Amino acid sequence: MLKKYKKKDAPSWQRKLLVVVASFFAATLLLFIAWAVVLVIDWARVDDCLDQGGSYNYETGECDFQSNHYGPED
Repeated sequence: MLKKYKKKDAPSWQRKLLVVVASFFAATLLLFIAWAVVLVIDWARVDDCLDQGGSYNYETGECDFQSNHYGPED
């Protein structure tokens, strides 16, 4: 008669590799999320200033209602 195939567990080095790769992926994802949150907060600060009728001074990081400022590339 034919022998039944029995699935064996993965070797220990494969399980360790999976843990390392998953940890690296999770850490990268968390760093990306933190970076995105910082960008959104900065964008919201500039947008709030412009909505109030001011001009955002990128050099000082403040909203200025007296004079016009251009973007960070100028």
